[in-house]
Amino acid sequence: MNLSNRSKRGITLAVAVIAGLAFRWLAVLFLLLATALIAWGQQPQRTEEFLGRLPFGDFLLRALAQLDMILSARD
Repeated sequence: MNLSNRSKRGITLAVAVIAGLAFRWLAVLFLLLATALIAWGQQPQRTEEFLGRLPFGDFLLRALAQLDMILSARD
């Protein structure tokens, strides 16, 4: 299975959250972010279309683009 860098980051984040479930709500937030990164890495176009249809979708897309720029700078 060939994973993109976004998917790898999402999986890493998911494992870290599952390992440290001390703060439940923070863990839920990070798991949602990890799921979004995994999906975005596997199907970028479909994920962006889905997020764009959500309430505050334009904000979510801009936030993910900023996060991608921050994380991609280290590649």
